[in-house]
Amino acid sequence: MPKRVRMVAEVIGERCTGCKLCVQVCPTVALSIRERRPDEPGPGRRVAELEEVSCYNAQACLEICPEDAIVMHELPAPFDVGFDPASVDSAAVRELCKRAGYPPQRKICLCTDTTAEEIAAAVVGGARSPEQISLETGARTGCLELCLQPVLDFLAAAGHGDEPKQPPNGFQWYGRSATLFEQARPDGSLPEDVVEAFEKFEPQREMTDLVRLTKR
Repeated sequence: MPKRVRMVAEVIGERCTGCKLCVQVCPTVALSIRERRPDEPGPGRRVAELEEVSCYNAQACLEICPEDAIVMHELPAPFDVGFDPASVDSAAVRELCKRAGYPPQRKICLCTDTTAEEIAAAVVGGARSPEQISLETGARTGCLELCLQPVLDFLAAAGHGDEPKQPPNGFQWYGRSATLFEQARPDGSLPEDVVEAFEKFEPQREMTDLVRLTKR
C-alpha cells in the first residue's frame, strides 16, 4: 500500500547553523550540508540543503532542529510512494521473505502499511540500504523506529547486511537483534540448549508457527 506524501520540508537558511543533526536523522537522506554562499545570511559557514524529491514528510528533521530552522509546507500536488511486488520476480520475493523469517503479508512498517512482500521486492529490485528501501517503499518515514529491525533483517538475508551507513554518523541505524528464526535448523527444529534456555516461552511451538507462516 503506497504512502501518500502531502508535505515537504523547507530549510530556513537564516536560522540554520549547519549542525548536521537533520542530516543524521533523515530516513531518506534528503538533507545534506553545503558551504554557505557569501550572499546568504546566516549564523555559520555551512547550511543544510534539501533534495525535495527525496523528502517524504518524516519530520524527524523538524523535531530535532535546535534552531527551528526547518518547517513543513503542504505540497500543491501530493504523491504516492510504494513498490509494486509484481515488478520483480515473485519467487525471489517469497524466498527472501522465507530467509528473513517474515510472512509476505505481515505489516513491517505500521506507519505506512508497508508489508514484508514490498520490502523484499524492493531489495530484490536493487535496494541495498535502509535509506534506499525507504525511498522505494516509503517505509521508515513515520516513527522511524519499529520497522528498522525487520528492514535490517531483510538486507542481511539478502547478503547486504554489511553495507556502509549513509550518512556515516547517522542516528537512524541500530544493530540487528538476534532472532529465534536464526537459531533454527534446516528442518525447522531448534537446538536443545535454546529450547531448554527458553522453556517457559515454548520456543519450538513459536518456531513451528513461524515456519508455517513463511510458507504461505
